Amino acid sequence: MQLIVFCPPDIIFQHSAASWASAIGPGGMLVSSDIQAEEIAAHLGGKVEYRLFEHYQDNPLVEVDVCALVWELEAPLCVALDEADVLRVARINDRLGVSMGAEGRAMFYRDKFFMKQRARNCGLAIADMAPLANATEALRFSEQFGFPLVIKPRHGRGWSGVEVIEDMAGLRHWLSQRTASTFHNLMIESHVRGDHYLVDGLYIEGRPILLSPARVIATSLDCRAGKPCSLYMLDAGNPVRDELLRYARALVEEVLPSEPTLLFQLEVRVTEDGEIALCQIAMHQGDAFTHLELEQAWGLDLRMTYLRALRDAGYRPQPVPEPRLRVGHLSIAPRVGLRLDVPGECPLEGVLACRVSARRMVGAGEGEVFSATVSGPDESTLRARLEQVGHWFDRHCGSMNR
Repeated sequence: MQLIVFCPPDIIFQHSAASWASAIGPGGMLVSSDIQAEEIAAHLGGKVEYRLFEHYQDNPLVEVDVCALVWELEAPLCVALDEADVLRVARINDRLGVSMGAEGRAMFYRDKFFMKQRARNCGLAIADMAPLANATEALRFSEQFGFPLVIKPRHGRGWSGVEVIEDMAGLRHWLSQRTASTFHNLMIESHVRGDHYLVDGLYIEGRPILLSPARVIATSLDCRAGKPCSLYMLDAGNPVRDELLRYARALVEEVLPSEPTLLFQLEVRVTEDGEIALCQIAMHQGDAFTHLELEQAWGLDLRMTYLRALRDAGYRPQPVPEPRLRVGHLSIAPRVGLRLDVPGECPLEGVLACRVSARRMVGAGEGEVFSATVSGPDESTLRARLEQVGHWFDRHCGSMNR
């Protein structure tokens, strides 16, 4: 199988050229954006074939040109490593005859309304929801189900474009920011209050190889508001962990039309009475934990294992039921008017790595300026160490105006 792997530049940089070459094999190719063309060329060093496109994410010619490029290949297979590429990769594979109905199956992982509608029809708990095409529908929903509510793209990227609306004033403000009276690609749903969890997972030929549940202390949405975002892996004896594993397997194996070899991230909330409510599931490795953190914890590079399994029918790794190391992750978002004086290394116990992305934080955004990885024997230790790193970071931050 000759893999044509679609991914943004940041994913390319997360893996070495040797890892890419080994995973995609002879005749394989990366497809990405030309926004960092020189850096990509230097990073891959001639070891991996690639094709870069202008305006990659929104460029319709990507599908046309890739089809033309791979039409004569003996056994091509296009693969998406990012949410934005899932549907177009499925369309290309269907057109090439590599798959049949892949786009329709992928839609249930890409369109959150279809995804949740199918889950609800199969008996899973889902928040009250509806498509959102105009202001009248927003008013009708708020009158029927009340506040808070959530407005989000039906198929977006992570938390991009997601808004939590607390009251009518907030809804009026959101509506005032629209540029047209008809909305596209939006849905509205009741906000589910509960603890936030993720499950990263890998299936190969219908067999679960790795399922990694984690508790999220603050979401990416909180990060956008300038709050620290952290998460940590669950103890083996935590009953919520077992429930999450059962839920993830049921969703992938019974509810959704899943590909037999699948890389995914599931996001749920667990309410006070223990009910699991689906937030979303996506066909890619999430970015809450980095690929290095998951590799440290489980001994597998999920993306590279996934690609190799797609390419090589003889490569079938054994399931990994338990991690060899439990890890936690902390991300600090930019805050206006702050300066970083953080050393390159954190001296605290259990810190495996820390990274400073910028020395001067001049604006707020969705990125991160500092991140850290911690390890520990159990959840309570991980959470305590994440808090300690957060306090340590705060002590080394100061105002640029001082």
